[in-house]
Amino acid sequence: MSAPLAVVLAAAFLSAAIAAMPADAAPRKKTRALAAVSPAASVAQPPTDRFLACDVRVRDYLREGGAAIRVTKIEVDDARLQLNIHHEYGEAGKSSRKYLRGDTEEEMRKNLRGILDEFAAAAKAAAAGRAWYVIAARKVMPDLRDGSGENTSPWTAIVLADFEGKCRPITFYQSVDRNKLNPELSKKLEE
Repeated sequence: MSAPLAVVLAAAFLSAAIAAMPADAAPRKKTRALAAVSPAASVAQPPTDRFLACDVRVRDYLREGGAAIRVTKIEVDDARLQLNIHHEYGEAGKSSRKYLRGDTEEEMRKNLRGILDEFAAAAKAAAAGRAWYVIAARKVMPDLRDGSGENTSPWTAIVLADFEGKCRPITFYQSVDRNKLNPELSKKLEE
């Protein structure tokens, strides 16, 4: 009697195991399917703005007219600590020079490393299409440096770049001469 009982128990155990396998496998598949769908469905991504992190700043500067064009290349002059900015319509020109600050050589070296890192990040942002040359009306853009009192243009410019999701000013141009601009770019200022 014990042999037939052992066979019956083994058969019952084997039947129960086989019956449980499909039932056990089904919830795992559903869980994997839900896990694959849930993150995409629960987090709706807003559309990417063409100005990335500089979206608000660019539009604020353009409220009284002007133009925002993509910077295509930034050349770093590490000896003079200045940049040469190129945009879709040509060359914007050289930036003003940065000056080293610090009381000791070590402080000045630290300041130099910071400037060069910022320049490298600006060049990288321009190469990736994350930098803009914004020409804005002088009344919109705050005067950041004292003017020389000369006859200045009603237009000024700023170069902005998206560094790791933050909008950073790269350089300023106190006066933009429309006569030296590409005709297409000059026409954009009137729009």
